[in-house]
Amino acid sequence: MRMPIMRAVSAATAASALILVSVAGASTAGAAASAARQARPVTAYVINTGSGTVTPIRTTTNTAGKAIKVGTYPYSIAITPDGKTAYVTSLDSDTVTPINTATNTAGKAIKVAADPGGIVITPDGKTAYVISGLSDTVTPIDTATNHALKPITVGSDPQAIAITPDGKTAYVTNLGSDTVTPIDTATSTAGQAIPVGAYPQAIAITPDGKTAYVVNRQYTQFFPGTVTPIDTATNKPGKAIPVGHYPSAIVITPDGKTAYVANHYGNSVTPIDTATNTALKPIKVGNHPWAIAITPDGKTAYIVVRHAPGMVIPIRTATDHPFKAISVGYNPVAIAITPDGKTAYVINAASVTPIKTATGTALKKIKVGTQPSAIAITP
Repeated sequence: MRMPIMRAVSAATAASALILVSVAGASTAGAAASAARQARPVTAYVINTGSGTVTPIRTTTNTAGKAIKVGTYPYSIAITPDGKTAYVTSLDSDTVTPINTATNTAGKAIKVAADPGGIVITPDGKTAYVISGLSDTVTPIDTATNHALKPITVGSDPQAIAITPDGKTAYVTNLGSDTVTPIDTATSTAGQAIPVGAYPQAIAITPDGKTAYVVNRQYTQFFPGTVTPIDTATNKPGKAIPVGHYPSAIVITPDGKTAYVANHYGNSVTPIDTATNTALKPIKVGNHPWAIAITPDGKTAYIVVRHAPGMVIPIRTATDHPFKAISVGYNPVAIAITPDGKTAYVINAASVTPIKTATGTALKKIKVGTQPSAIAITP
């Protein structure tokens, strides 16, 4: 088996990017499409890297369905804005597997460039973009035909990708070249690389599409990380914003006013005021925060803390005040929240823990496959 390039935060980044894309898609869809989405049962899809499967979870009952076989070493997942298809990348198969969410059946695997990692889908649902780390490319997939198009060359060791809410530009972080590559989605051409900080890996874009925030991990854990804002109108980087040690994930509130950065070795979360691009006072959380998700109403951020015992720390965004930690399973790695904001799902070492957000209580764990690693929820 080929050893895949390790991307420490791509699963969390992909989830964050997916939330942005899904919100954008929902805001531009017609009333009929919106009604159709509301009528469709909301399902959480969990990637099981060790067993090469995806487990669907019916969120109304918190029950797991039959595992869906995909490629070898599945890594990342994205769902179309209409909720009809989930796309799963598999590192060792060099494929992307489409899953029909109405029947939970896998379609024919789509061959892409070597080592496919992160994946995002345009707000109109017409194109999926897949990062391929070994070939330093991004492969577009036509979702109408599930046909892979010509790969687009980007920088060295691409890590994460996000798309502007208008769907016009995809931004790719390149860990090996300390740059971000903008891609014109209309022509599938890469623009001039944008210099950022050292080891850029995570990225998030404001809901108005005006700014992309790039998390720069730095070369070692002993140096504080930074976040570089990019003006998407000019593709010019702004002054780097200092955050904590080894930043691992970033999300932005639905109103676009605050970005939250998890500092894995800083044991903290740094809020960033997006109006001034200044870092606010770090919020102390447990040891090794790894992933973040924010409720659709923007009122609460949930921080996944990996150090044993695994916990989730809720933070009230109005005050940046953390409150009572929620105990989840061992070694939590990812989190996603339902569109109605009522339930958060946390991936643990061998299960998924639902959290009732109204009360902050963990519900009965849901058994899934081997080595669960990523999650996405239908819009």
